[in-house]
Amino acid sequence: MFEQTARIFDLVKIYVYAYLTGKPTRYTHEITRRCNLFCPDCYVFNFNPFYHNKTRQEIMDELSNNELSYDDYKRIFEDEMSCGCKSVFLIGGEPTLRMDIIELAYSYFGRNTMLITNGLIKIPIALKFPFAISVDGDKIVHNKIRGEGTWERIFNNYSEDHRVMLSSCLRKGTVNQIQKIIDEWIDTDVFGVSFFFITPPKGNPSITLIGKEREYAKKELHRVVDEYPNFVRMTHGTVDLLCDINKGVCPVYRVSRWYDYQGNLMYNCLLGEKADCSLCGCTSPLYFKMLSKWWKYINKRTIDIFSLPRDIKQCRKRGEK
Repeated sequence: MFEQTARIFDLVKIYVYAYLTGKPTRYTHEITRRCNLFCPDCYVFNFNPFYHNKTRQEIMDELSNNELSYDDYKRIFEDEMSCGCKSVFLIGGEPTLRMDIIELAYSYFGRNTMLITNGLIKIPIALKFPFAISVDGDKIVHNKIRGEGTWERIFNNYSEDHRVMLSSCLRKGTVNQIQKIIDEWIDTDVFGVSFFFITPPKGNPSITLIGKEREYAKKELHRVVDEYPNFVRMTHGTVDLLCDINKGVCPVYRVSRWYDYQGNLMYNCLLGEKADCSLCGCTSPLYFKMLSKWWKYINKRTIDIFSLPRDIKQCRKRGEK
């Protein structure tokens, strides 16, 4: 109970204060643009024409030579804390390729360190902060998208890890994976799963869910929210917001600032300038929008999703549906 109360207090400091004052309290850092995978719909490379005529090795070498150093980030984190930063979100590329920076961030921000990873590299258990792992489908589909054997490595690394929230990206033709992902992971020790939609580039909505397929996804997500309340970490409100089209102005910049791997301030989110924001499938903007209508969207279930200690005994009995 004490840990949950402390976490609620952290969330108020990070998000509610920023929403009310307009002063960012969470800083997002692309600590590397390198990656140990080469996924077909990766926004980092597919949405960036600068990389289209270069080989993968040329890209990785160039990126490695231009990353900020450990000392750079030590100075950055110290400056951010002095300016009122309460939390950092570490992204890539694949952030675990810079484990030194993850450990450094944790030394400054503790449990308010956040990141999303592909799960191929084990994050030391001593780093006791919650994080998300990308899972694109069941074993067959995930391996088809991410590469043979990647699902097995994720499962071996993290199936007994309470810190983990699975983050599943739904794209055209994968709505049937919602139930399959739940079936494969519900008897593990991960904290739960949430779903979002891939955001397409402008002018090419074919990779995401639209029309009847989007409506079917909405129906399925509402179903699993009801059937797996202690595993699917979403609410009916977030499902409705996720499935909306033309979501309007993104609220993320009201509470966060974004910096690329060279330390430059970004004026668009990590999806880049070519992302079709009218078909945004990200969950982060949804949570911020929920604050603007807190009386409609914030309830005990919402609070538990964000604040429950990541301890299997408190969160979910093994196999409970």
